[in-house]
Amino acid sequence: MSSGSWLSTDGKLIMLAKCVRTVPYGFLGVLFAVYLSQMGFDAFLIGIVLTATIFSSACYTFAVSFIADRYGRKRTLIFFAMMDVVAGTLLFASTAWWAPVLAGIVGNMTVGAGEVGPFLSLEQAILPKTCDTKHRTLTFSVYNLAGYASSSVGALLAALPQYLGSGLTAYRPLFLAYLASGLVGAALYSRISKNVEVALDSVGQRRPILSEKSKPIVRKLAGLFAIDSFGGGFIGQSIISYYFYERFALQLTSLGLIISATQIMTAASFLAAERIARRIGLLNTMVLSHIPSNIFLTSIAFATTPASAVFLLLCRHSLSQMDVPTRQSYVMAVVDDADRTPAAGFTNVSRSVAQSVSPSLAGYAMANIWIGIPFLAAGTLKLAYDFIIYGSFRRIKPLEETEKRH
Repeated sequence: MSSGSWLSTDGKLIMLAKCVRTVPYGFLGVLFAVYLSQMGFDAFLIGIVLTATIFSSACYTFAVSFIADRYGRKRTLIFFAMMDVVAGTLLFASTAWWAPVLAGIVGNMTVGAGEVGPFLSLEQAILPKTCDTKHRTLTFSVYNLAGYASSSVGALLAALPQYLGSGLTAYRPLFLAYLASGLVGAALYSRISKNVEVALDSVGQRRPILSEKSKPIVRKLAGLFAIDSFGGGFIGQSIISYYFYERFALQLTSLGLIISATQIMTAASFLAAERIARRIGLLNTMVLSHIPSNIFLTSIAFATTPASAVFLLLCRHSLSQMDVPTRQSYVMAVVDDADRTPAAGFTNVSRSVAQSVSPSLAGYAMANIWIGIPFLAAGTLKLAYDFIIYGSFRRIKPLEETEKRH
């Protein structure tokens, strides 16, 4: 099979748009908290801004769950790409304190633990239509690999302001790149075919938001994903970057290298996740990779040197995101095709809302209690999620896994 032959043209356009979008998300994840710090924001205020940024993304995702299939997935993707253009324009045009705050609310930038937001939900619903069932998990693995590889390139670019000067205007070339990525993304989405849309039923009306069969599954998954993301919100990219900046006095060049390395480790793990899932199942892969990664995560709080902290962080990232493509594939496998957009939307909304609360708590804890608390809180919550989701869903298997057993 030639490279990419399992994927339709629509799928390839989605992959390319993912790459274009996540390069700026990579450098924004590294420098956004540092940029706010240089503007005079303290740790608690930085946490508040990050919370507002993630919460606005959750609101967009919630709206997408209801309107995207009605007004068109393609049209909705183009709209949100243009919202990134607006956010990039705000960051580029002004160094006033309100510009990054408003940009975070208006745009869809990723400053937390992995990408969340309307793009992810829509693309997650579309991708199963661009490949056959046996390649669904592989498609999600490649999709996430493309995103994290691009994000690692973006993280390296975060060092650029350090070479352009010491003022806030040194960040403007990167903000301009963020603006441009929105324009390119909108152009790519405009080339997607009508095949990505949900068809009308026989009487010309769309089905209910979620079928009765899918509702209990989606509700339970959404609740459990919220626990995981609440924990993940304590150690988003911006908070990790700020932690190393404050704890070990590392500068943007070093921070960019560290975050880039974590993204590369994560990207490499995705294809392994697909192969492991074929052998032991999607849910088992999610849980068995997650538990050791969260033990590494908790240990970072007690690291006394930057080298040991970076080593533990890399060990964590070699395993921590193997559950991402398997989780996305699992959700799409256990609901009907017409339920995929709302299922992706509601589960991602729960993740975004829960994740939006954590940065402000992390900022308060780092400023007033102990700088290592976010890692302890995240590791503990995520371990609890691992055990609960396995106990709740070990008997609910995708059709292809059930067929394989028989």
